[in-house]
Amino acid sequence: MIDRKPAPLDPLSREVVVMTMATRNDCHVCVETHTAKLVSLGAAPELVTALRTPGEQPLPDERLEGVRRFTLAALETSGAVGHDALRAFLALGHTERNALEVVLGIGAYTLSTLANRMTGAPMETVPA
Repeated sequence: MIDRKPAPLDPLSREVVVMTMATRNDCHVCVETHTAKLVSLGAAPELVTALRTPGEQPLPDERLEGVRRFTLAALETSGAVGHDALRAFLALGHTERNALEVVLGIGAYTLSTLANRMTGAPMETVPA
């Protein structure tokens, strides 16, 4: 049974999902836009760098790294994440609702990144 209590992903966790998708899909517009969003949220420079260079280093915050790992697991399994992956995500203080929010973020930012790439969205559309 899915936990339906209100406990949305925090803004930094949502940005981890977005940046995971943006870098995975090589969307330069999304990476730049959401880098600015991370900075506006007060994200540590180490976090921003780690998100912009996926695979080079884990995120400096274990809970946020858990969001990134869960996002990648959901992508790699087309949503059929195993019990171990879900338990690891929940063990970091996330909820089953948060897991569904990750899936929603994957869907939304798959559309966004692919549309930006297809249309060749120019960088000048990125807010300063």
